[in-house]
Amino acid sequence: MPITIAHLFLKPARHQPVVEQSAITLTAGVGIAGDIHAHKLSPRQVLVTLAAQLDALAVAPGALYENLVIAGAVPADFRPGSAIVTGDVEIRLTMYCEPCKRIAPLVGNLAPVVERRGILGVVVHGGTLRSGDTVALVPGRYAPLPDSVQQKFCNFVATIPAGRVVRYRDVTMAMGVDDSFIRALPGYIKRHLDAGLPLHRIVNGRGQLLAALPQQASMLASEGVTSDVAVDLDRFLWQG
Repeated sequence: MPITIAHLFLKPARHQPVVEQSAITLTAGVGIAGDIHAHKLSPRQVLVTLAAQLDALAVAPGALYENLVIAGAVPADFRPGSAIVTGDVEIRLTMYCEPCKRIAPLVGNLAPVVERRGILGVVVHGGTLRSGDTVALVPGRYAPLPDSVQQKFCNFVATIPAGRVVRYRDVTMAMGVDDSFIRALPGYIKRHLDAGLPLHRIVNGRGQLLAALPQQASMLASEGVTSDVAVDLDRFLWQG
């Protein structure tokens, strides 16, 4: 049985419903053109779900804020680490999308939705997808992202390049966690002071240095990043 794209949706802004599309354009490493979740750092650029899962949950397409609904896929192959491929387009599935309070009115008890809301992904190769397109679902093409939030933190911080900085909210975006996790980041930073990670490349939302890192100014200066009162985010902010 062929696997086809049953529905395509775009989410143009936060706190707005998704809008069904006949076609969407994807940009490699960024996401869907015009979608609020398109960002180089994010592992949540695309949300894909199965038509069969929507039927089992008795919810309408688009109700779970998904971007792609595919029909005909073998559920066992639909998991993090798989890839959706068609023509020039490739989407790497990264992690299950967790149930949240936004969909609670639709499904009531969130427990049955765990690992059934859909899977998030990033765009590996861009192009255009159209409703009705046939796609391939390739299991095991990539390593899934770690389930551990701590490991996600470590993995991302290790990638911040020398001479650049990120803000707290950039860290949470790259980890794929809710913005509220910002409150936990100071604790994560303190617990990893001796882990050999470039923690000095993290600043607060205004570019100010962190009290937990007394050598931060000198370490950034050695990489060419100046910080009199705060780091100039227009010059040194890294966003993937």
